[in-house]
Amino acid sequence: MTIIHISTDYPDAYVPAKTHAIKNLVDAAQTGHAQFVYSLNRINISAGKAGLAALNGWEIEETDSGQDGVACLTYAAPSKGLFLRSVMTAIARYIVRDIQARGIEPDLIQGHKLSMEGIIAYHVAKALNVPYVLSVQGNSDRTILNVRRDLWTVYRRIFHEAAMVFPFTPWALRYLENVLGKRHGPTIMLPCITEQDSVIEPRGTRPVIVSAFHLRHWRLKNLPALIAAAKHMQGIAPDFELHVIGGGEAEHIAEVEEQIVKSGASNIRLLGAIPHDQIQNVMNGASALAMLSHRESFGMVFIEALLAGCPVLYPDDAAIDGYFDDKGFAISAPAGDQPAINGAFEKLVLDNAALKEELRTWQQSGSAAFFQKEQIAENYMDGLNVAMGKDN
Repeated sequence: MTIIHISTDYPDAYVPAKTHAIKNLVDAAQTGHAQFVYSLNRINISAGKAGLAALNGWEIEETDSGQDGVACLTYAAPSKGLFLRSVMTAIARYIVRDIQARGIEPDLIQGHKLSMEGIIAYHVAKALNVPYVLSVQGNSDRTILNVRRDLWTVYRRIFHEAAMVFPFTPWALRYLENVLGKRHGPTIMLPCITEQDSVIEPRGTRPVIVSAFHLRHWRLKNLPALIAAAKHMQGIAPDFELHVIGGGEAEHIAEVEEQIVKSGASNIRLLGAIPHDQIQNVMNGASALAMLSHRESFGMVFIEALLAGCPVLYPDDAAIDGYFDDKGFAISAPAGDQPAINGAFEKLVLDNAALKEELRTWQQSGSAAFFQKEQIAENYMDGLNVAMGKDN
């Protein structure tokens, strides 16, 4: 089949630093299907200029994507969801014309987020009389739907009429069904693909908890809560250390170091950047990975850690929440609840041997395969076939 992908999160020449979550998924389907990607990039304009644009027609342009099979589109629109439906509908009209001009005959349209690309995919699919499927990313969809409650009727129709929905995580589906109603059409959970998905057996280690993120994001990643928990551990396990993996500009490093000094904690080490292909080996040598981000759609690092034999601490109602509710080796805590975070640190260190033994059993059961590239790709292909009404 021929699939048209529509994504604001696909790396292109205009913004090459976007996450590879969507690209990895598109790449996973390349062996079985012809594909074309519309990669979208917003140029911010004021609300006043947006009002004129709404009257005169939204400005949408194609720039060199630097990649075959990828059209890099820029569009001028305001922030905070203003004129969202109008802009997305205009982009849909542009894409329909472009598909026809290129002579592409798609069998399926995929919008890689309900709240934005979903609107586009819906209109493109209706115009071309083909089915559409949706990805549900979590944080972005929840943020936009909370702001644009006036569009819930639109989102409800798009969500329920999709031929298939691929949520990244259970909590993201739970949120949408709470606000848009329970979906009765086919739905397949589809974790993000990471290239670092080797299964490494857990082993005994020093009492070290690691966290991993670029230091410019230290506020978003809730570093002060991790620092406070590390200081708390000084009175619980004197040899405990918190290791923070991640690079940053001099100003970011200085900000983080200032936070550590102000806390009075003496058991925190900044490891700097580590090549991604080495991250699993580093995590295998730690007691646990902890990251309590204020916002986290999925967090590939949690899966990389679990596959590497490293228990994890993740934020409630975000990230991998819903995948491991009955597993002791994956602990959740509210990002704003310091006593709960402190308690989780204690458990991860004091009960580490038992948690790693449970994690070893989980790995050996075959359950880990669900989060590896090969199985994710297979589940994705199965979902596309279902959407097309084909037998698997």
